[in-house]
Amino acid sequence: MLTVKKLRRKPVHFQNFTGLTPEAFDQLLSALQPVYQRREFERKNRPGRLRAVGAGPHFRLDLPERLLMTLLYLRLYLTQPLLGYLFGLDDSNVSREINHRMLPALMDVLPMPARMELGLVPQEKQQNGRETPRKRISSLAELLALHPEFMELFIDTTEQQVPRPQQKQARRMRYSGKKKRHTLKTQLVTTDRLVLHVSGSVPGRVNDHLLLRFTGVLHQMPEEVTVRLDRAYDGIEREYPKVHIEKAKKGGRGRVLTLFDQLMARSLNRLRVKIEHVIGRLKKYKLLAGVYRGRPERYDDYFAVIGGLHNFRQLGRLRWQAM
Repeated sequence: MLTVKKLRRKPVHFQNFTGLTPEAFDQLLSALQPVYQRREFERKNRPGRLRAVGAGPHFRLDLPERLLMTLLYLRLYLTQPLLGYLFGLDDSNVSREINHRMLPALMDVLPMPARMELGLVPQEKQQNGRETPRKRISSLAELLALHPEFMELFIDTTEQQVPRPQQKQARRMRYSGKKKRHTLKTQLVTTDRLVLHVSGSVPGRVNDHLLLRFTGVLHQMPEEVTVRLDRAYDGIEREYPKVHIEKAKKGGRGRVLTLFDQLMARSLNRLRVKIEHVIGRLKKYKLLAGVYRGRPERYDDYFAVIGGLHNFRQLGRLRWQAM
């Protein structure tokens, strides 16, 4: 059976398989343990449950191995039968552990990107030593208020292929004319290295411009922040005159770009490529690369947790704001 102790013997493999160094894994595990235990107590002590809190079968794996199994799933996107074979569990136990117990606990601990649906849940200690959730930061505006040093932001979308839907309407909606395949599309707001906001996933047919309007992130931008976009958002600056938007002019029918416009576009693209680098780092987690074969309703949680893991690695801490 694969264990944390065995994998620690090869630190390079440990980082390649989990996305974290052994030291960062220990830091995450230390913060995760009280949160995981609190959630388990609440689950077992819920109204209507007939068994006592301590009754029922116990976990076959310790918490470090359960965390390792989850990180392997996100980083390498191994099938659940293979994970079950590696850790001595059946498929249903692997699924329950990752989706129903570990992912919600990780959302409470990691420096998560803001989401309109979920947000992030930092933790704070009370005087009695117990940990309770702080107020959720459910918008980009609250996150930017915590970090006024973020003066340059980037907005773009990324698409991931999904299997061809069986229903005709679903096939039509998820087909992306840009990628020439069926996809899920997610919008990101980033700095040059951090993921600040992720939208909920939408079918690949949805236009980038429409998705940007729907998420409303531009309404939350402070006036002093510069927002860099690509040419797909043509005309967006006229809709948000109070936002400092920089993007290259788009050529096409009836539009002739001067030499100055072309040089300016090249310069702006060199600046905007930073978000492509962030997306590339996120896609080192194989769950976000290739074909996503899981349930669509779980995709947003996976994306957000991977964004939180990426932020944790970049920040070197489990809080957005240094204490």
